[in-house]
Amino acid sequence: MATIQSLGVGSGLDVNSIITQLLAIERQPLSRLQRLTAGVETEISAFGNIRSKADAVGTAAEALADEDTWRKTTVNLNGANEFTVTTAGNASPVTLDVEISALAQRQSISTKPFESSSSTVGTGVLTLQRGSWSAGFGAFTAATDVPPVQISIGPGQDTLAGMRDAINAASAGVTASILTDASGARLVIRSEHSGAENGFSITTSASSGEFDALSYTAQRDPATAAGAQGNTRATNLQGRVDGASVESTTNTLSNVLPGISIRASTTTSSPRSVTIEHDRADMRAKVDALVTAFNDMMGYIKAQTAYNEATKTSATLQGDRAALLVQSQFRELASSTTQASQVFTRLSDVGISLQTDGKLKIDGSKLDNALEDVDEVARLFSIDQAGTSNDGVALRLAALVDQLISPEGAIERKQSTLRDRLQRHKDDQVRLEERVADVEKRLRAQYTALDSKMSKLNGLGSYVAQQFGNSK
Repeated sequence: MATIQSLGVGSGLDVNSIITQLLAIERQPLSRLQRLTAGVETEISAFGNIRSKADAVGTAAEALADEDTWRKTTVNLNGANEFTVTTAGNASPVTLDVEISALAQRQSISTKPFESSSSTVGTGVLTLQRGSWSAGFGAFTAATDVPPVQISIGPGQDTLAGMRDAINAASAGVTASILTDASGARLVIRSEHSGAENGFSITTSASSGEFDALSYTAQRDPATAAGAQGNTRATNLQGRVDGASVESTTNTLSNVLPGISIRASTTTSSPRSVTIEHDRADMRAKVDALVTAFNDMMGYIKAQTAYNEATKTSATLQGDRAALLVQSQFRELASSTTQASQVFTRLSDVGISLQTDGKLKIDGSKLDNALEDVDEVARLFSIDQAGTSNDGVALRLAALVDQLISPEGAIERKQSTLRDRLQRHKDDQVRLEERVADVEKRLRAQYTALDSKMSKLNGLGSYVAQQFGNSK
């Protein structure tokens, strides 16, 4: 608010100083309210941190409550590089001997060389039949469930490039391309998919020119104007797993055992040993993550509710019932028992013990030994008994976090109460600011009037004194 710089000239009083001191008295309740507001904001921040840290505990607990965590496996190929092995959640630990004797292949044939891709070959009808070839392309057995596909090649399509495009447009289960080298350009036709049943034969009819060069009903070496040459026969992957013969139309043996797939890249010279084990390192990392999150939260609550005897000062949440309730509930759960497992009934049985400071401590050797019995450790953490006290510990921790941050939970209720209190303090500050402004306005009006009267009185006094002086 603007001030009258000349205020006090008429009265001789330091009016601005007087008003400033009076307003300072009026502002004392406002200053106290501002301190209270700052304190509530600090509490809101502290409970926001507790909520965030509790969320982290819940997230880590959910990972251990997930049954897939305890089913996860790791693969050791023991130096084998001819294949890879992947596992899914239903895989069980096992040691396998894997032997790959033949890979799955697509059939490939090629014509004799022509001068270029634009060379004219001829016209006619290609009849493509799916089926399988015996060894060495000795005999062809047509598939009974796949009808033949006829592809007509007319004028304008009778070049090598035109034939390639017509074949690719026919969706006949093959693809065509042009291979160009020092000998010239050859049309190469391949099966779209590997596997013995994806072989094919090609017969020609209504031929003109060298159209019969695309025919393939028997092996030729080399390709001639009378027919193409077979390059690769369509075959299945063949091998053995633990001595049992296995076969696949692709180079992947899917679910050769439940949850176990093998993808081959080449054949093996001898059986290769593969070991599939529980991924205990991942399980241990998830346990470590839970303990870290739990300790971070409990350490924070302890610091925020502490009282310093040396400095006689209280932390932000010292004595706060909601914070102490959260601390108590987590401590109680961490030391509780459950019948989820018949072997491990509490966290300390697997090497996770509650310390006097409220934090958890891991005995690494004891935990590693417990993880030798993965199924029972999994039950301790993840068994679901429909919300009973015999739920797995991780499941109960996650449920506790959900309950605390729910609309009716201790953390959310406390945050809501603090937000309401903060708003009231802010509203009160606005009212007090308006009151101080009104007081200042009133004081300045009063002192302006006083200054005006004093100025007139001073002028009158000077006049009277002058008249007395003139009369002498």
